[in-house]
Amino acid sequence: MREISLKAVVVSSIFNFVLMVILIMVLAAIFASQYSATGGAPASETEVSVAFEASWLSMLALVAPVAAGYLAAAMAKRAAILHGALSSSLNVAWGVVCLIFLVPVQISSLLILAANPLLGVLGGYIWLRSYKR
Repeated sequence: MREISLKAVVVSSIFNFVLMVILIMVLAAIFASQYSATGGAPASETEVSVAFEASWLSMLALVAPVAAGYLAAAMAKRAAILHGALSSSLNVAWGVVCLIFLVPVQISSLLILAANPLLGVLGGYIWLRSYKR
């Protein structure tokens, strides 16, 4: 427990959550503009939302946990893999709340939720490999 930097975990977890929300909003706006520009009848918001969630463009938001894992490891300067994994704690907690109360459970949602800590570990590992002691 002494190896865990609470400051690194809290700051990187908030960073992860905020960056992911921003990326989703920006990517969704780009997708919606491209989706409606393809011609044909105007699509409803629901159609665009479903298409965005099914697109590969939405997966680019998963850069956020990697960046947060890197940030957590860089701030803590120890136990990089552990801090990387913990950097997604806010995303995982919010994801569990959403799956319980807000959205129907889907396998893809569970996989994305499970991928958050693993991507945080990747960010911590990248920092560990690039850190010059």
